[in-house]
Amino acid sequence: MPRRDDEIPVYAPEIPIRGKPSPKLLLAASLIVFILLLSYLSIYVVELGYAAVTVDPLTGHISDPVIGPRIALKMPWQSLKRVYVASDALHMWTDINATRYGYEGATGDYPAIEALTRDGLQAWVDLTVRWHVSPSSVPTIVRNYPLIDYKDKLLVPSIRQVCRNIISNYEAAEVPLARGRIGAEVFEALQSSLSRDPTTGGGIIIDEVYIRNIRLPEEFLRAIQEKLTSQQRMIAAYFERNRTLILANASATAKVLEAEGEARARLILVNATARMVEILAKRGARPEEIASLIVYVEGLKDISRSNATVIITGGGVPIIYPVRGGG
Repeated sequence: MPRRDDEIPVYAPEIPIRGKPSPKLLLAASLIVFILLLSYLSIYVVELGYAAVTVDPLTGHISDPVIGPRIALKMPWQSLKRVYVASDALHMWTDINATRYGYEGATGDYPAIEALTRDGLQAWVDLTVRWHVSPSSVPTIVRNYPLIDYKDKLLVPSIRQVCRNIISNYEAAEVPLARGRIGAEVFEALQSSLSRDPTTGGGIIIDEVYIRNIRLPEEFLRAIQEKLTSQQRMIAAYFERNRTLILANASATAKVLEAEGEARARLILVNATARMVEILAKRGARPEEIASLIVYVEGLKDISRSNATVIITGGGVPIIYPVRGGG
């Protein structure tokens, strides 16, 4: 085709076509990818607090546990199961106020345990169980609980059953005062039950059972409170009666002692008067003089006790002496 006068020729350089990759390069790349994939499938990490076992689907063999933290190897076709073996806690409680008013967080990991007392009254037990798994039992647990759901299938039902059995041994009135003893009994019974469980090889070990609260119906609690109030009133009345008796006895004893003291004082006074009469008689005083003296002295005593005014006459101007009684 002839070129037009207004066309401008443009020349593009030719780009050389590269050759295909060499077989050695493809082999090296494939080998690197294979090694990386093999490493990814064969190397695993066990975190701190966990124990892991490998399960071989070809032979059905479950390996011994590898306790973390650790890096280990397995065959690429083997699967890995991890089990938490450090100390763990299970909370079973219900917050009635939160439930009543629609707050969040009304329960723990599981709701409170409902149980019946020996006299048929309903009780709700709030508790916390601390436990851990023995690493040596991990293969047995993995074999019997492939989904590692032994907590829901074994631990929680065991706690509920044991707690209900223990509560059924107590009457409702005994429960509030026996919370510590109930916790100890739940601990012993739960540990005994789990140590004999064949599905875990006795590998679940209970560390502590803490009874947070045992709630009884409000009507029963009100009746208990009224009974305690009546008992306190009875105790107060008993002590008040004893106090009155003690005060009465003390007052009577004081009066007896006062009378005995007065009698002794009179006896001493009589003896003293008799002694005075004897001394005066020995010195030659006449009986009528002694009698007059005794009457005079006794009269002065009576006047002094009556706060009276004494007028003494001696043949002249009377002398008036006010005498204050002193007993």
